[in-house]
Amino acid sequence: MGGELPCRVTGAEQFQRSHMRFEFRVVMSSHPRFLSIVRATVGQLGVVYGLTEDSCREVTLAVDEALANIIRHAYKNRYDQEIELNCQAGADQLEFTFIDRGEPADLARICGQPLDEFSLSGRGTHLIKAAMDEMRYERVPGGNQLKLIKRLPTAQVAADGA
Repeated sequence: MGGELPCRVTGAEQFQRSHMRFEFRVVMSSHPRFLSIVRATVGQLGVVYGLTEDSCREVTLAVDEALANIIRHAYKNRYDQEIELNCQAGADQLEFTFIDRGEPADLARICGQPLDEFSLSGRGTHLIKAAMDEMRYERVPGGNQLKLIKRLPTAQVAADGA
């Protein structure tokens, strides 16, 4: 990962979250150079939907880690593959769905082995689980699907009108 995570609100108007629905879909190469674009988008989405600065950073890190895991594990560091990311933001949650056509995930690793001070692998799954309220993986026809859900705070949504 690299660079700052964009998680700050400047000069915001308050809107009721029930009036705000946002969806985006990204189909990207499995090259790590595109991760910064997704981090920026997810970070700004967190700001608009009223996440705290810490929560915003955690969600951005979780999405970044999920993409890095797809590149590293499903695609074995091949940068010429396709990853699809769908995001739906609504009144009560942010939902991120990742689809890849790589190797199936090792469910024992996704379920998260206990952390120990010597293991360097498997930490990303713990970070994702700590940041998100739900994490579900399943094989789907032709590939893998990972769904991450973050429930939103009850506060109003901040938007900067841009």
